[in-house]
Amino acid sequence: MRVNSIPRKIVSFLIGTFLFAGLPLVAWGIRDASGYFQNGARSGYIFMMIGLTVLAVLFVPEEGRGSGEGEKTLKRQKSAIFLLQITSISAVLIGPYSDRHAFWVMGESGTLRIPGLLMTLIGYTLMNVAVVTLGRQFSVDVTIQKNHRLITGGVYRFIRHPRYLGIILFMFGISLVFRSRAAVFLSVLTAVVLIWRIIDEEKLLSREFAKEWEDYRSRSWRLIPFIY
Repeated sequence: MRVNSIPRKIVSFLIGTFLFAGLPLVAWGIRDASGYFQNGARSGYIFMMIGLTVLAVLFVPEEGRGSGEGEKTLKRQKSAIFLLQITSISAVLIGPYSDRHAFWVMGESGTLRIPGLLMTLIGYTLMNVAVVTLGRQFSVDVTIQKNHRLITGGVYRFIRHPRYLGIILFMFGISLVFRSRAAVFLSVLTAVVLIWRIIDEEKLLSREFAKEWEDYRSRSWRLIPFIY
């Protein structure tokens, strides 16, 4: 690890921890932190996210943190990025708030919270594994970069958009951990935005890679194998 990268990694860890572990506690109410930790799934979520953030900072390449140098970029998809940021942060806030105040919640049950915790783990892991697989080609924009090549291996072998699947799983996982119907609504909205993004992205890839893209598309699925 380069010395000059250490401060950036520390900042990335602090930001990630605040967003995914700090904001839920703020939304719940810091003064009642003991109440938050009375539930095992809620506690597990906080500690899990801190651990996952550490792993992401250590092993996800820094080039997977921002926009690439795109030669062909769909500018209208920048609005999708904004919407996704709003829905994800809102879910992290609304979920714990709903749970504490019993606002539009599902019934109390470990059959909701524990699977939600597992979905959150799988989703976050899948998001970051996809970034690692893409390496320098990862960009938050829908874009074709210089010397761009079609990635069809690893987690992209059977699923064309594993990062988006990870985002959806992560969002629905948070909804279940905090049994929040409001967060479920935001998760559905996120899925709709991502499907719009997928359609635009696949049109761009089809134009760029033609036959190679069609071959890949014929043997893979957008998000869920054998279903979609």
